[in-house]
Amino acid sequence: MAGVNMLKSRLSLALSGLRGGSTKARALRGSGVTIFHVVASNVLRLLSNLVLTRLLFPEAFGLMALMMVFIVGLKLFSDLGIDVLLIQHRRGTDRAFLDTAWTLQILRGGLLWLVACAIAYPVAAIYEQPQIAAMLPVLSLILIIEGFKTTKEAEANRELRLERVVALDLASQVIGLVIMALLAFLLRSVWAVVFGTLVMSALRVAAFHAFLPGGRNRLHWDMSIVREAFGFGSFIFLSTICTFLVNMGGRFILGAHVDIGLFGVFSIAEILGTAPGLIGMAIAQKVIFPLYRIKPPQESAENRRNLFKARRMAASLLIAMLGVLAFIGDWLVQLLYDPRYALAGPMVVLFALSWIPSAALAGSNQVLLGFGDSKRHFFLMAAMAAVQITLSLVGVLTLGLAGVILAHGLTILLTYPLRVWLISRYDAWDPKGEFGLMGLGFAITGLACWLQWDSLSALW
Repeated sequence: MAGVNMLKSRLSLALSGLRGGSTKARALRGSGVTIFHVVASNVLRLLSNLVLTRLLFPEAFGLMALMMVFIVGLKLFSDLGIDVLLIQHRRGTDRAFLDTAWTLQILRGGLLWLVACAIAYPVAAIYEQPQIAAMLPVLSLILIIEGFKTTKEAEANRELRLERVVALDLASQVIGLVIMALLAFLLRSVWAVVFGTLVMSALRVAAFHAFLPGGRNRLHWDMSIVREAFGFGSFIFLSTICTFLVNMGGRFILGAHVDIGLFGVFSIAEILGTAPGLIGMAIAQKVIFPLYRIKPPQESAENRRNLFKARRMAASLLIAMLGVLAFIGDWLVQLLYDPRYALAGPMVVLFALSWIPSAALAGSNQVLLGFGDSKRHFFLMAAMAAVQITLSLVGVLTLGLAGVILAHGLTILLTYPLRVWLISRYDAWDPKGEFGLMGLGFAITGLACWLQWDSLSALW
């Protein structure tokens, strides 16, 4: 009985930490909600893929993955850091500030769609995929739709109040994926995925406008705010170009060196293999990033200690997930997909190994932007982009698929000294946690790779 009472007492104490409006309580709730969101979202994507792979062909996934490289690239190449600015800026709750940011966002979406239409034919010619000439302008309508997204989402992220955001996003995703599956059954064409993606985006934007708390956005133009946004966003703009090259450069290069079917298999493996990494990025952006503003680490030893604790908890979770994935990835692909996608199995294992450095450094990417230091953030991202592109190109020419997958992890390792130098000025470097967790992660995933070396050799 005493043991039961002690367990109840500890459970009550743990739950009490989740209640209330304190920064700690909101951060804990935010972490839990974010993890649930990314896991649920990836489960939905997996279920959707399982259905679609039985209705469509590998080339369909290759075409979509290739077109999304260019759409994401356009978004990042024109990013003014509006979402970051709304979270980080002192005027992030001011109505005029929010509405001017929203107006800028709409204009940007329209301009990006025009650019997407202009590049559609050249992209189709370069990659020898004539369907892209017609599909890319239609799929790129997502840029116009997302331009109308409400600033209420950024307001919720700023205050770490994420529950309703997650509920609405998942509901939109469920409805959109059901519609996509129905279209795939009827059309048996990649157009089903194109139309389904547009429907999902429109549902999300409409739901956030209708059901998130806060004032309605209206068109507004304040030149002083616009100048400030462009001033802050100038280095964000440069940084996001580099971010695109870091995150998508490998796909860009690989798409030009393999056939579209194999590229589709790679995209399936990437969804599974990088799922833990996406969870880490979401926690870092939604939870840890606001903490740099709310509880700056250089203000006190307690702030620094609590921040490192939050980062270590996030990193530990991610490394555990990557470790499990490294051991079961090949088996999971064989269980879930038909033989056409068999090569995705060893790719998933290698993705798990390559993402260990990112997992161990969870939250450190947000340090510089958390303090509004977009200039130094650009320096870091520029270095990472240069290394990533070089390694991806050399990798695909020498090691094939494996070279592109491993380039991500090697990039993080080679640019680590620069990262340390840049974030140390803000007392945000955690050497004990980062080295310890990285070593543990490499030991686990390295063992998994050694045990599955025969299947991995198919990637060389």
